[in-house]
Amino acid sequence: MVFGLLDAIFELVRRNVDAMPWHEVKQWRPFSIDALGLVTLLGAEEANKALGTLERRRYTEYLPFLAAFIIAGDRFADEQAGHSLYNITDGITTTELKGFFTRWLSSQRVLNATTIFRWQVSKETRKIGLTDLVAPLLSFVAVAPLLVSTILMGDWFGLGNACAIVCSILVRSFILWQRRRALDSVAAPETVVDVQTSLQSEKLPRYREKSLPSTPSTHSSLESVRQLHRESSAPTSDDIVKLLVTRADGKMITIYTPRQILNIFVREAKLSHPRTYHLVRYCGWAAFGVQMCILGMASLFTQIYTVVLLVFSTWAMSHSFDFDVGRKKSTAVAEDGTLSEYMNTHFGNKLEVEQENPWHGEGGGVDKRMHAYVRLQPTDRQEAMLKHWSMLPFEGVPWYDNYYQAKVDYAASVARVPLKPPLLSDPSQRSSTTQK
Repeated sequence: MVFGLLDAIFELVRRNVDAMPWHEVKQWRPFSIDALGLVTLLGAEEANKALGTLERRRYTEYLPFLAAFIIAGDRFADEQAGHSLYNITDGITTTELKGFFTRWLSSQRVLNATTIFRWQVSKETRKIGLTDLVAPLLSFVAVAPLLVSTILMGDWFGLGNACAIVCSILVRSFILWQRRRALDSVAAPETVVDVQTSLQSEKLPRYREKSLPSTPSTHSSLESVRQLHRESSAPTSDDIVKLLVTRADGKMITIYTPRQILNIFVREAKLSHPRTYHLVRYCGWAAFGVQMCILGMASLFTQIYTVVLLVFSTWAMSHSFDFDVGRKKSTAVAEDGTLSEYMNTHFGNKLEVEQENPWHGEGGGVDKRMHAYVRLQPTDRQEAMLKHWSMLPFEGVPWYDNYYQAKVDYAASVARVPLKPPLLSDPSQRSSTTQK
């Protein structure tokens, strides 16, 4: 009886499939499209810039993109020339910046030289919510029709193309996950050494235990040493580093960041599974090769659907819309009492980036970099380093008259503000005046 029921279901499905014009759609070929060049060449630069930032996207995270070899070849992580970092806190400058950092810098919309970025570790690790299901759902809605239509038409070349697209999506997701996780592990390591526990766990040798009787004076001395060690090891304001970064287009921005996060800007973060990472890359190359070879032999309907899907997804991803990257805007009072625009973005699972764009237009259109230096509030030693790096002119030029006056005006503005916000402030604690 069960086999009879299955035969009846199969017969009903066969009749419905035969009644639909799938074979006519398969044979519909008024002209031919050679999409191989589109897949292998178009969108390579856009995909390189967008994927290289390692920013998480809410909607286009799992959509198929053009130029899949960018991920398979790890080209999105290559270092770029033309950027310079000046650590004025420690007096160090370098041009060897990691690829994700330079691509992220280039993708930011900088209004003027006084734009400030504040990197910080999130107080709570980002958790998966219902909004994270939107991107996989959109990917399923976009790719599923291609899989179903190729099966119903019997377009096996088109089915291979669809499977290659799914494989490239999985490869990209794993590779980006590994890269983001590596950054999180360096900037915010999970294992934190407890100084008090480590000190208490250490025991003196037995021959010394006898010479140190348990007296109140000895115990108090040991506790004072422990307290001094804890105080010297505790984080201080010196952990915040002031950075000036010049982009390849000549624009300069200011960055405040903890020293631990600074490491991911200039050092390569180690992957947790390097062998698996390279194996998945090989799978990405295989998927790219399969799609390159068989897309031209698929039906015209499959070619049109694939090209439209890839082009639209690449366009949406490369534009980095605010709603896609989760950028939140607000207006609040800055340190000097003027209004500034703030934009907060999550980076990975543990990092946050705050962008501040002052609205006051200080200086009336004169040298904007001068006011960026003023807002840094550099010490005499730091100003000497800026002169050594040729970022400040030498003494004896009229430029310093305006510079010193701007420093006095800015210090007076800061002094008039009753409560200054912390250097790496929490956006939820800031009194926003306008929400966009």
